[in-house]
Amino acid sequence: MKNIQKPGQSERFSLAPYPALRLLLGVIPGILAGVYLPFPLEAWIIICAIALFTLLGSLLYEAIKKRGSTPLCITTLSYTLFLFSSFAAGSDFRMHYAPRNGLLPFTGKSLILYGRVDGRPDTSENGTGWIMDVEEVFADGRTVTLHDRAMVFMRSAGEAGKGIRYGDRVRVKGQLNLIPEAANRGEFDPRQAAAMKQVSVQLYSAGPWMVQHEGEPELNGFERFIVKPVADYIMKSIEDLIPPGEESQLAAGVLTGEKEYLPEELFEAFRITGTAHILAVSGLNVGLLVLAIHISLQRLKVTTAGRWFSFLLAVFILLVYSHVTGNSASVKRAAIMTAVLIGGETLGRKTFSMNSLALSDVLILLFDPLDLLSPGFLMTNSAVASILLLYPRFTPMTGCGGGAFQAAGRLLFSSFAVTLAAVIGVAPVIAFYFGTFSLIGLLANIPVVLFSTLLMYALVPMLVLNLLSGYAATFFAESAVLFARLTLNSALVFSRVPFASLSWKPDLPEVALYYLMLSAVLFYFSRKAWGRLALSVLLGANLLFWYSFTVHARPVAPLLMTVNLGRNLVTVFSVGGKTLLIDAGRSASSFKRITQQLELHGYGAPDAAVQFYTPDSLVSRLPVQHHMLQADRLLALPAMLIMRPREKVLKIQSRESSLLVVSGSSRLQESELFKADIVELWVYRFAEKQQQQIGSWLNYARPTHCILIPGSFLSRTDLAALGRFAAAHPELEIRSKTRQVVIK
Repeated sequence: MKNIQKPGQSERFSLAPYPALRLLLGVIPGILAGVYLPFPLEAWIIICAIALFTLLGSLLYEAIKKRGSTPLCITTLSYTLFLFSSFAAGSDFRMHYAPRNGLLPFTGKSLILYGRVDGRPDTSENGTGWIMDVEEVFADGRTVTLHDRAMVFMRSAGEAGKGIRYGDRVRVKGQLNLIPEAANRGEFDPRQAAAMKQVSVQLYSAGPWMVQHEGEPELNGFERFIVKPVADYIMKSIEDLIPPGEESQLAAGVLTGEKEYLPEELFEAFRITGTAHILAVSGLNVGLLVLAIHISLQRLKVTTAGRWFSFLLAVFILLVYSHVTGNSASVKRAAIMTAVLIGGETLGRKTFSMNSLALSDVLILLFDPLDLLSPGFLMTNSAVASILLLYPRFTPMTGCGGGAFQAAGRLLFSSFAVTLAAVIGVAPVIAFYFGTFSLIGLLANIPVVLFSTLLMYALVPMLVLNLLSGYAATFFAESAVLFARLTLNSALVFSRVPFASLSWKPDLPEVALYYLMLSAVLFYFSRKAWGRLALSVLLGANLLFWYSFTVHARPVAPLLMTVNLGRNLVTVFSVGGKTLLIDAGRSASSFKRITQQLELHGYGAPDAAVQFYTPDSLVSRLPVQHHMLQADRLLALPAMLIMRPREKVLKIQSRESSLLVVSGSSRLQESELFKADIVELWVYRFAEKQQQQIGSWLNYARPTHCILIPGSFLSRTDLAALGRFAAAHPELEIRSKTRQVVIK
């Protein structure tokens, strides 16, 4: 009787029922070590081999000596080291190594690539992009056989990009270059993201006429005879039953992941409201499929053979659906976790949700260790883990009685509790990667998730009925259109609420502190240690505050900073506490990137905006106090004077410093007006004449810093000559699209 737990006594936590979680705790450090530690791959392989031989030897010794169930200490250590080093070697190889005879020697050339389209192409308003397994390269009049991967972008509009499908064998002509780095500080880094997919080069193709299909798509039997027909049927049903428009685009997005054609305004609305997760195929879709299978085959589960048949059918359907939706990390995680839960039920064993989640992660990372660094992988795991751990605390077991109003209230509260749990878990990850936190997300998720769920409940029977009767399927199609419209309108309404989101970008230590505090709160909550729980919250809040206060002190704003916006360039000039913007890109959305860079470098809100290349219509809409448009010649601020003496020439003068912006070397003059401490000069040609013009002006003006900005159509010969000219003059710097200029 002494082992019976006393009332109110908390259970002691143990990792014994969570073998997959214990395994994951060894896998994650190994992947991080392989990616970030400066160890050569050979060292990881040697450590892995030593650990493996030690492990086999200790296991053989235990078998001969017939020891008990407890392993030797050396067995445990060698197993842990083998697990750690093997994942470190795999992630190091995938992240840092490229084929010896690959595509890198061909960068900078116009050539033709031949190979196979790998994965689902991404289509946008500008064109279609895909990853290509390259087998041949035709360059410099010869064909070279190799095996490498490249990112391809084909510029197209409308439906032209839909001609590229997974498995197609194509020849693509274009310009091959290295994948660029992040355009500005703290922004998305395309080179690092591509390295996680084992890609280091990209090819730009001018249009569909540069792409030639070669024979039938290369698909295995499963993909050709099952996955492709199912995917084609789903898309054909949506096209036939749902009228073209945003509703059909949303339906394709939540059902198959085909969301590329949604307008930018809708993407932004879902992002601001924290509801963008409904655009990704994930656990909701998988759960609905499993529920349909469970209801349909309920009577078969009374026998052992029926239970196994139901299990195998469910796994097969999940496998097909995962392939149809592009095998994203969220779908694979949900499918594997569901298969584990159903398998445990089939075997008659108890399963633990956290262990199932960990097992799905281990299997995903086994095939691709670098998925650990994917934002989607981290967001789905943090959200699901938070729901599994927090949702039961928010909704204690209650009775099912009461009327319709009580049932509706329980459903509403349950939806709110799930949303709150997910937001608590995923908010730091979203803020870490995207620098935003949705304040309206808790409220917006309730109607958006509700209507998107009803949309799924309408789409699935629509697809099933369409096999038998298209007329009967139209009733569910009309319901799907209604729920899609309600989903879109809900997101748009909440996105227009003032202060719907705020900028917040924590660093890695802050995220770690947050999750440590959350873990401590959960631990003491399960033990009902309320005093220690309160102490954990107060200690964690103080650590976060003082860390942010001491480490994230506001930086001192530099004198000048450039913001790269593709071909467009924005210049920020600050003197005497006043901040001036020169240009603002080519779209209204560019101002958000500019604002993020201002905050990151310590600038205040801009006081004035000056037109140089940006259209007047865009400059006039910027939220600043003063606007200087193309026709304006003078703008006086308390700290500086902005002059436009002639077309495409700007002069900003202050007591401390001066800035000159000139478009074209032909406009340079040897006069006092064209003298300045800092100069930005746009160069469109660089023949001998332009070199003499710039050289003569430099000898006269003698700026302390001169930024040369190559024009979009500057030839490679002129660009090389410009580089040699800049190397001979220390005050010159050539603008790069992937490097900001910062002058203190």
